[in-house]
Amino acid sequence: VEQPVQIHQDVDSKSKRWHFQSYNLTISNIWSPFLVKAATFEDINGVSTAEVQLHLDKLDKKWLDIYPSLDYMIISTGKWFLKAAVYHENDVIVGCHLCPGKNLIELGFEYAYKKTLHYVMDFIKTSKHKGLIFFRTSTPDHFKNGEWHNGGTCPKTIPAKEGEVKIKDLNRILRNIELEEFEKASAKVANNKVNLKLLDFTNLLLSRPDGHPGPYRQFQPYSKNKTAVVQNDCLHWCIPGPIDFWNDVIMEIVVNG
Repeated sequence: VEQPVQIHQDVDSKSKRWHFQSYNLTISNIWSPFLVKAATFEDINGVSTAEVQLHLDKLDKKWLDIYPSLDYMIISTGKWFLKAAVYHENDVIVGCHLCPGKNLIELGFEYAYKKTLHYVMDFIKTSKHKGLIFFRTSTPDHFKNGEWHNGGTCPKTIPAKEGEVKIKDLNRILRNIELEEFEKASAKVANNKVNLKLLDFTNLLLSRPDGHPGPYRQFQPYSKNKTAVVQNDCLHWCIPGPIDFWNDVIMEIVVNG
């Protein structure tokens, strides 16, 4: 595999861009977890010191500025909307999610997620973009006996049997919102000649509780203490199988439409 040349990195080292010279191919990883303008106040472990300040009617320029130049684009978001947040529209605070004591209306994450995806989809369907755009639904997690911040683990080492794992209520709510907003947009994108496709791997990934980093979120977590209590990652994917399937599906669509 050719070694690419890194041609961009933001100040937080979250957004990066690489160029494969032999193929004249550029790949960008753009960190925009909400897709709209947001101010976050947390460390690398996700520990927050204040609510997210979320502007629901302002697309994040991190991806907006590069959008016209992309031949292929995969966008996704989801679980970040479960975080405590204050919501802004037209530069005015309209409510919040999980902000007791602030004398604000509790609107809930569903309100913000629907608003954001509707705004994103409305922009895409009217953009006249000539490339291929994938919208990927948020993927399920497999935390057991807790969540990421309070001891949740995913000890499974083999795929689950059919029907063994049920989708969690929060994951189901997020996915339903995603499918609803995509369906609204897909009815209009064809008329505007925008090539928007859906990537929905939820049901397949429910059966792969073995595909997460688990305790190996950090390199060699037990090198100094074999019985150390470490934070588990049962949300992201790293094991061959799930990732290979994603790539196969995406390449099939790119090559054969």
